[in-house]
Amino acid sequence: MLSAANSMKNFFLSLKTTVWLLLTLVCLFFIGSYMMPVHREVFGPMNENLLFNWAVEVGLQNAWASWWFFAVLAALMLLTVNAVVCSVHAITGRWPRTDFLIRISPQVIHIGFLFILLGHLLGAGWGYKLSGMMREDSYARLPGDRVLYLRKIDVQSDESGYTKNWTAEASIYEHNTLAKSGQLGPNKPLFYRGAGIYLKSLNFESGPAAFLLVARDPGAAWALAGGILFSLGSVMVLVLKWKKA
Repeated sequence: MLSAANSMKNFFLSLKTTVWLLLTLVCLFFIGSYMMPVHREVFGPMNENLLFNWAVEVGLQNAWASWWFFAVLAALMLLTVNAVVCSVHAITGRWPRTDFLIRISPQVIHIGFLFILLGHLLGAGWGYKLSGMMREDSYARLPGDRVLYLRKIDVQSDESGYTKNWTAEASIYEHNTLAKSGQLGPNKPLFYRGAGIYLKSLNFESGPAAFLLVARDPGAAWALAGGILFSLGSVMVLVLKWKKA
């Protein structure tokens, strides 16, 4: 039993394990870049759905087209364990003072990578995406006992009659009380407690109506922090290696 545990530890501590996992991910992503355009009916709903929901409701039902996606998840899980084991081993070891920065830099990269994965995990499991058309002076119910009210749609045209800008007045009610109001635009969402409301397009076939997307990603801050740490650690490694050369 002890020998097996040591073998497993050595496996995850090995740099070869990291390299092979990264090469595997590159190959799987290459396969995915071919499979996704070919099977649009399978992967198209991925953009409008949470990742976990898509995986259960669509991915598992079409395993012949999405097998590479689940292989990516498995490889990422192994890479996560690899990063954690390497970081713990490095942090708990004896560090000469002169090697502190060069030893801590890769761990900063590992932590950034783990934060990025955590952010995507939170967003895939506990966020939400809702979309649909709303007419002027209409309501839509949102999660968390919230209601979205689309008050008015305003379209601005130039002298030739071409649309140059469009906006919409929206309000969010929480527990039957007005929580926030604001103006939506093509590049101007409205945010409230981690949820963003985005104006995607307009439709005038049966009266003014707006296509809205409401999304909440609880992992966005973790992913941002992870990206910053990953970049900082990478720069530290490059600078220190360059100075040491």
